[in-house]
Amino acid sequence: MLRTLTLSAAVLAASVITAAAGGGCKTCYEKVVSPPVYRTVAEPVLVRPQQTIAHTSPAQYGTVHEKILVRPAQTVARHIPAVMSTVAETVMVSPARKEWQIKRDAHGREIGCWVKIPAQYATQHRTVVVQPARVVHDVIPAQYGVQARHVLVRPAQVHHQVIPAEYGLRHRTEMVAPATAAWQPISHGRRHKHY
Repeated sequence: MLRTLTLSAAVLAASVITAAAGGGCKTCYEKVVSPPVYRTVAEPVLVRPQQTIAHTSPAQYGTVHEKILVRPAQTVARHIPAVMSTVAETVMVSPARKEWQIKRDAHGREIGCWVKIPAQYATQHRTVVVQPARVVHDVIPAQYGVQARHVLVRPAQVHHQVIPAEYGLRHRTEMVAPATAAWQPISHGRRHKHY
């Protein structure tokens, strides 16, 4: 810009010298000023920074029912006495045999002969064991109950909620091009300005 103004000033000085020397103003210049050029720029600005909020959820408890052993299984020995019975048996008291016997007949004579004596039997009663004594083991099953217990279902938890940053737009005016001033030749149809 400074060079443009210097050049325009030099041209103007030459024209003035020419006019002062008695020559006609054949080429005249006028100063043209252009105002600066501005524009509006929208730029993002931080309205609120990012935030992290902690939310705490309390622990949760519940009741569970558990099966517990009240009495363990037991084995008890039970004695069963023997079963007895009385049976009748026929037993031989004396076996069959021959016996020499002497008898007198009607005439008074002694007559000897063998006499067959049958066997003799008798009934005897005796006690016998029908079923011997024994030991029986009886199993008494275990006994259970139900117990309620307070337990932790879910521990306390911390949840972090992130709130994102919030942005907005800020408008500002900035100069795109500065003001300029330049000397431009005056067209022939316009009035000449003399300096």
